[in-house]
Amino acid sequence: MKAAVRLLLVLTIVAVPAWLWAQSTPPPTPAPAPAPVATAAPPPPNDPMPMDLDGDGVVTAMEHAAGARSLFEHMDANHDERVTREEMLNFQREVLGVPIAPPSR
Repeated sequence: MKAAVRLLLVLTIVAVPAWLWAQSTPPPTPAPAPAPVATAAPPPPNDPMPMDLDGDGVVTAMEHAAGARSLFEHMDANHDERVTREEMLNFQREVLGVPIAPPSR
């Protein structure tokens, strides 16, 4: 009889707090999904807003930065992360047909 009482006492001391703790601990919340990267099909020719990658009618800072980076990479003909005067002039000839004249001082 003493053994049964001791067992019941031990179970009460150990099992009940563990059961209560398990009931009061909230389940872990899942981490939020990462923001989607702005990618889309190339804009149609003569699109007035080619940097509007998601087509919502506005250009976000992220879309503008992606467009500027893409333009820089296109100008950087030798991919050295630097655009020289010659690379800039070649790009202007390619896009506009003529280089842009520097501003007069």
